[in-house]
Amino acid sequence: MASPIGLFGGTFDPVHFGHLRLAAELREAFRLERVVFLPAGHPWQRSRDTYAGGAERVRMLELAIAGEPAFRVDDREVRREGPSYTVDTLEEYRREAGPQAPLVFLCGTDAFARVESWHRWESLFELAHFAVAVRADDPGWQSKGPGAIPKALWPRVTMSLRDILDAPAGRIMTFAMTPIAISSTAIRALLQSSSSIRYLTPDPVVDFIHQHQLYGSSA
Repeated sequence: MASPIGLFGGTFDPVHFGHLRLAAELREAFRLERVVFLPAGHPWQRSRDTYAGGAERVRMLELAIAGEPAFRVDDREVRREGPSYTVDTLEEYRREAGPQAPLVFLCGTDAFARVESWHRWESLFELAHFAVAVRADDPGWQSKGPGAIPKALWPRVTMSLRDILDAPAGRIMTFAMTPIAISSTAIRALLQSSSSIRYLTPDPVVDFIHQHQLYGSSA
């Protein structure tokens, strides 16, 4: 069976080194052929739209991953009209990849804890595996352990990478990521206070943000 393809969804508003390090670690841990970054168009579960436009977030991702052949950016959710639903994207990837290719959707425990509220959530596991990244400072995970995963999904949880590699979809596996205390929210706050964001995101992204005066920054 072919190597799995990793699909990394998020707003990336903006992308930062935490996103990039997570993608790199998950690619190695799950033996992914490549990681595809999927910036959301109109995330339906957020109280507001994104801060930067879709084309701007796509461009920042392209700048951030330049020179990394195992990373790609896919702007299909940005181009899609209406709200962004993960199940729609996974259905498209399943049609494109074929019925037997392993697909692995990457997300954090905070997002996965709410998976039962996602649009057509039960269909997700017919389309892909889920790799759930656990942060060292995740209070919910530290207090509940695997209990942080919705009980209905416990039969899908595996500790064996072979279960991911030998099937196209259906399993859930957690992964302890390197702690990196960087967030898009913190970066936006620093920009609004005219503070430096150097070394929190790649330099080309920093320059793009300032050139386009995103997030309250000045040129």
